[in-house]
Amino acid sequence: MNRATPNEPGPGAVDAPALPQETEARLAESELRARVADLEAENRRLRALLERRERQHSEELRKLHTALGELQERVYWLDRWHVDLNAIMERPAAERARAVARAARDVTRPLRALARRLRA
Repeated sequence: MNRATPNEPGPGAVDAPALPQETEARLAESELRARVADLEAENRRLRALLERRERQHSEELRKLHTALGELQERVYWLDRWHVDLNAIMERPAAERARAVARAARDVTRPLRALARRLRA
């Protein structure tokens, strides 16, 4: 029985030509350069994404601070005039006022949406 061992080629096997060490080094270097270029491109992409997210975040914070300032101003004047919204809203007339406000809102919302679509 003539069996080939794992380290020995079998009968009729052709030895693969060995690459010179210099060629292997060039191949490894070019693969490494390609990998570095890919990583640099990904780094640039991620930095651009981070910059966009930071701009969005700062815009959201600006809007939040604006809304908070407006709310604080409203609360200040309600306190200054001694207006108790909870007491007002417990009255029967408050329910009617809320119903009127809902009806007005139901009419104006579609109109505003249409105006936004026409402007866009």
